[in-house]
Amino acid sequence: MKTFNKTLIAAATVATFGLAAAPAAVALEASASVATSYLWRGQDLGNGDAALAVDFGASTGALSYGLWVSSGDATNGTEYDLYASYGTEINGVGFSVGYASYIYPADNTMDDFDENAEYIYGISYGNASATIFDAKDGDYQYTTFSYETGPYTLTFGEHDDAVPNGANDNMSHFDLSYSVNDKISLTVSTVLDSDDETDDDTTVVATYTF
Repeated sequence: MKTFNKTLIAAATVATFGLAAAPAAVALEASASVATSYLWRGQDLGNGDAALAVDFGASTGALSYGLWVSSGDATNGTEYDLYASYGTEINGVGFSVGYASYIYPADNTMDDFDENAEYIYGISYGNASATIFDAKDGDYQYTTFSYETGPYTLTFGEHDDAVPNGANDNMSHFDLSYSVNDKISLTVSTVLDSDDETDDDTTVVATYTF
């Protein structure tokens, strides 16, 4: 799934806030990015290898939806993410609800649309936001709290209960991201606490967006 954070997270939370008053016409967007590693929720899933991603998105009023494709992580290979979200704003407070499905054709256990999916709930006020990713099947949940100030974004993330692959790995991390310009960003992600002693302590990622 901006760090090399997934575009679907942005679409399911921040990007949808305030769109309730937008025209009903369909707005289309496409982008691509390359990152020095695949940083996912405080974990380097690519074992240090570079990652390429392409995002095709659209919005109709307060509804956003799209397809995010990545060269994938070291274990599951090429990844296809389908996402949709609805967002609105009430008295300056943004709310969103979304759904994302993560598909890995090379993995027969996660190659169906509904096999590996999450409900996504977001709330924001000013530069602060919170997002909950709740697994459709299972007890796994991931929560983030973020704050943007100028070119910097501070994010605290916490994995609750078992991670999607079934391992018992409760983990929390802190990310500091800096936008050099509208194309280049740098992220330092540090693991604060983890049940898995093999988790990297700190990961540094540079991302270039086309």
